[in-house]
Amino acid sequence: MKFLKFLLVLVLGLVLFFFLMGLIKPAVSYGHEITVNKSVKEAWAVHQDVTKYDQWLDGFKSIDLISGELGTKGSKYKVVVNPGDGQPDFEMIETVKSIKEFDHITLNMDSEMMVFDQTTSFFEKDGKATIKTGSKVSGKGMMMRSMFALMDMFTDSFQKKEVENIENLKKVIENNTTDYFPAPAVILEE
Repeated sequence: MKFLKFLLVLVLGLVLFFFLMGLIKPAVSYGHEITVNKSVKEAWAVHQDVTKYDQWLDGFKSIDLISGELGTKGSKYKVVVNPGDGQPDFEMIETVKSIKEFDHITLNMDSEMMVFDQTTSFFEKDGKATIKTGSKVSGKGMMMRSMFALMDMFTDSFQKKEVENIENLKKVIENNTTDYFPAPAVILEE
């Protein structure tokens, strides 16, 4: 009988701990910074190039404009990602909250289970671009908040994924061969 009481108290304690984590830490913040041997203009262009998203965003499948003008404040997109092998795709609605070319972009992503905000900032010094992200994710509902808090506490999975993606972005930028800013053609008159 004592064992059953102990087991019941243990299970209740674990459940209480689980939900308490969601109250204590309702959002998880993380970010990463890289420096690339390219100009801010080129780093920005690669970062904004939808055809390269799958090269640096793990699980990225597609992005479609659903309202607004492409790449402007207030524009909305349907983003489809796959979190991993054997898992179903999920959709998010991405909204551009703020954007200044070659400087920053702030995005809000909303899905059934979470709300995600990210600001990516661009700086240049001595011809090299520094890209810095600041992200914050919060689960929708107590169960998801608690799960995200525990994921952050025990596996640091959000930070690890951010580092992986942004380090992949660094490789894509450094290996870029696309000329986003070609010189104007000179027409010679005869």
